[in-house]
Amino acid sequence: MEIEIGGKKYQTKCSAYTRFEYKQIFGVGIFKDLAKLNDLNIKQEAIRESMKGKSEEEIQNAINMALLEDIDEFIDTIERITYIFIKDNQGVGSFKEWLQSLEKIELSDSWIQEVTELAVSSFC
Repeated sequence: MEIEIGGKKYQTKCSAYTRFEYKQIFGVGIFKDLAKLNDLNIKQEAIRESMKGKSEEEIQNAINMALLEDIDEFIDTIERITYIFIKDNQGVGSFKEWLQSLEKIELSDSWIQEVTELAVSSFC
């Protein structure tokens, strides 16, 4: 699978070794991080369901406000999971180098959903 982040395309790679490497690099198990993403997804879907009929902008604003307390953890988690899937691409470098190469992260970026779906389908 290929994802695009900040105008740059990356091939993703996931194998049986990925979960071991994830823990080795980040000091936490990928399943623990996947559970965090799942919990936040459930919160997000509940908000969407409760706001049926509202504009997408209103819904997104409500989600952003409701998840404000969880946003740091969400971004940290999605960055770690993304990195483990793309780290073998030429020029990615270390986790720190890759993060420094990103201009910004928009929560509405499609790659975030793509990585989340890939992670869930690869490990669950």
